[in-house]
Amino acid sequence: MENKDNDVEKRLEERKEKIKNWLKDPYNLILAIIIIGAFALRLYFLLQTNDQTLWWDEAEYMSTAKHWAFSVPYDLNPQRPPLFQLISALFLFLGFQEFMLKFFLVALPSTALVYLTYVLGKELYDKKTGLFAAAAAIAMWSFLFWSSRFQPDFLSLSFQLLSLTFFWKLFKEPNKKYATLAGVFAALAFYFKISSLLVPLSVFIFVLFKDGLSFIKNKLYWRSFLAFVLSLIPFMLWQYSLFGNPVAFALSYGLEGGSAERSFGWMTLNFFYQFPKLLLFILFLIGAATALWRIGLTYDLIKKEKNRRLDSDIFSFTVLFAAAVFYIFYIQGFIEDRWVFLIVPFVFYFSSKGLFKILSIVKFDIKGAKTFVVLIIFALFFFVQLNHAGTLIESKIPSYAPVKDSALWIKSHSEAADKVVSASYTQMTSYSERRTYAFSWYKNESDFTEFLKKEKPKYLMFSIWEASNHPSWAFQYGQQNGVTIIAMPYLNSSIFANQQGQADLSNFKALVERDGMRFRLVYPEVETQLSGLAFVYEVLYPEDFVKVNTPNNLSDLLVFGNFDNAPISNKSENPVKNTTF
Repeated sequence: MENKDNDVEKRLEERKEKIKNWLKDPYNLILAIIIIGAFALRLYFLLQTNDQTLWWDEAEYMSTAKHWAFSVPYDLNPQRPPLFQLISALFLFLGFQEFMLKFFLVALPSTALVYLTYVLGKELYDKKTGLFAAAAAIAMWSFLFWSSRFQPDFLSLSFQLLSLTFFWKLFKEPNKKYATLAGVFAALAFYFKISSLLVPLSVFIFVLFKDGLSFIKNKLYWRSFLAFVLSLIPFMLWQYSLFGNPVAFALSYGLEGGSAERSFGWMTLNFFYQFPKLLLFILFLIGAATALWRIGLTYDLIKKEKNRRLDSDIFSFTVLFAAAVFYIFYIQGFIEDRWVFLIVPFVFYFSSKGLFKILSIVKFDIKGAKTFVVLIIFALFFFVQLNHAGTLIESKIPSYAPVKDSALWIKSHSEAADKVVSASYTQMTSYSERRTYAFSWYKNESDFTEFLKKEKPKYLMFSIWEASNHPSWAFQYGQQNGVTIIAMPYLNSSIFANQQGQADLSNFKALVERDGMRFRLVYPEVETQLSGLAFVYEVLYPEDFVKVNTPNNLSDLLVFGNFDNAPISNKSENPVKNTTF
């Protein structure tokens, strides 16, 4: 026993010594500080947003996870690869709550991404470039914002960077292990986000540019490709078993081609400025221009020999070009910032090149002046990024809160088999854990009425938070001359609110009868709570009404009961009390 204890102590001492020696390298020490700082910031904002409501995509991932973990009714979306939801389902099944899912599946991968940004930068260029990009990634506002959102983006991007890192290793030093890992990691990235196909696309463009058609003879490239394809077989089998098509995602994701009616996604170019903000954007332009100048001057040598620095720049430009072209000309339309996260490390790499280019030109007579300049630049960058991130994160915390509250109310006032209709389809499913239908699935109010009579959902939920997802016959929201107008044509109700937020409820009906059904407002439970602008109506069907004999023995007269404020959970079997006509 004593010998075992001695062995443990010896190993601990050896590892401590390794860590000390590793930290003696100033680059490693800076890297450690960067990683700790990245983790601390992400944990801070995660704690700050602990109770925020899931947005549409987040709720879709959570609904799918709950479907697999607890059999919550939900129709799976073929454009969502399954790995993020499967891991989430396992966590939920083991009893983990939403906060811990975000911690392990979002915040930690976001921290790992900072480290992987350094690793790829070191491999492509050098340690200084890698450290600069990693340091910039610490406080990048968009990274911080999405680090507290339940999304697979950071897991996918981490594997994308791993794939690119091993491909670059393969390009510099042919190796079977590098080839295999590059393909496997590209596939793993795809299991989280379909947009990660940009990685193999970028690699293909690069090798085609460098080697021409001769790349076909490269067995290691084929090895990497086969590793990628074989790793995707389980995904394709899953797609076929659930959707009847091994590439069902292509039809749903829009990979069949962009529509002529959609505008080009020129907004993609904005992110080259929005991510780094002004200071690092200027450095990015300088670095990119310098690299292009070098490539142009030595273009005739590019294909004849390997020049690490030139090849690194070409590879970086290839990734940026592939991402920009894909979203501008193919996806088109509206582009979210997180969709183009792949460009961020490469933008920072060129920003680093721009800074070091300036420092190499400008002469400094004072010792340590260059270091001071770098620190000032980062201080300004951090201030701008953190201020923007903090303001944005804080402003979005209350968003969709009424949707969550109404869904939780429905969960506590319904049975597992009850059904709901809501434009907030994914959030309602996630929080209420009830079978949910969307208003938009029905072409008109007549079609919707027939659906109600057939499927008999218990609740209808209307909300300003998903106003655009309601058809006009169901819900209308707008502002005119400072007056907020909310109309629910299907329920013959409308609300007007002035600039001071005072609501005119004179035309708001808490009880509506149509087509043999009655619709009764049950959430919010009192009219003074209407400021949340989320409305839940309970649907009372004819069979829910109580038939009684009146004193004059007119047996064919129906008396409608249950007009109190309590929602109906079951058909009443008790005599009607205090019924009025």
